[in-house]
Amino acid sequence: MSKQRMSDLEHYISTALKLAADATETAHQTWSQDLLVDYKADGSALTQADLNIEIRWREAIRKNYPSHGILGEEFGTETGDSAFTWVLDPIDGTRAFGAGLLNYASLISLCRDGTPILGLIALPMPGLLFWAAEGHGTHFEGRRVHTSGRQELDHSVIHLANPESFGSESLSLYDQLKTKGKQRVYDAGSPAYGALSRGLIDLSLNGDDLDAFDICALCPIVQEAGGVISDLNGKPLSILSKGAIVASASPALHQHVLSL
Repeated sequence: MSKQRMSDLEHYISTALKLAADATETAHQTWSQDLLVDYKADGSALTQADLNIEIRWREAIRKNYPSHGILGEEFGTETGDSAFTWVLDPIDGTRAFGAGLLNYASLISLCRDGTPILGLIALPMPGLLFWAAEGHGTHFEGRRVHTSGRQELDHSVIHLANPESFGSESLSLYDQLKTKGKQRVYDAGSPAYGALSRGLIDLSLNGDDLDAFDICALCPIVQEAGGVISDLNGKPLSILSKGAIVASASPALHQHVLSL
């Protein structure tokens, strides 16, 4: 990577961290007050925090990088004139957020030619975050973190998403994994992928209800920590990805799971 590219990437990291700080403040204030929850046409939850955060994020990105594209959960796609597109999910886990629960996050990713090169998972409560960027590793609270490197499924801590999110093909893998491993945790959302990067979870499986804005930020977080993330056929993830995904602490564990 050229020095110029590194300099640009560091600027993008700085921007993403500022966007995350703004989202954390907004989400914390909204969550702490009287929550008003609306519902979209597809039945998914929506709060004012989702809208306000994404509006401000888009304004900042347009100001700093007018040639970049934007893909966000609430306001769709803005096509840019460069190779770069920001992929945004202001409140990932609005269902939990609107219910006054804590397993939600703000997700920010930057893709180059469709490939995620920067990812950030902000946890507004308790005010912590994970970030990762191409060649920079994965960071949590000022330190670089790594996956466990676990290779054996039988000894793994496994995260499984909400069982209602799995379709016929992915449900088969869900049914197998819910009886395996040393321990299983359920429906933790995107924070589970941060936990995987810290070595606390070894395997994470999500169902068919994911879109690019749910997926892209997770990829650098997992990969830069030494893990592997893909669709259920082992295909790399991108800005075009939708549906079920799986992440593992090591290539060997990932191949074992894909073989199921």
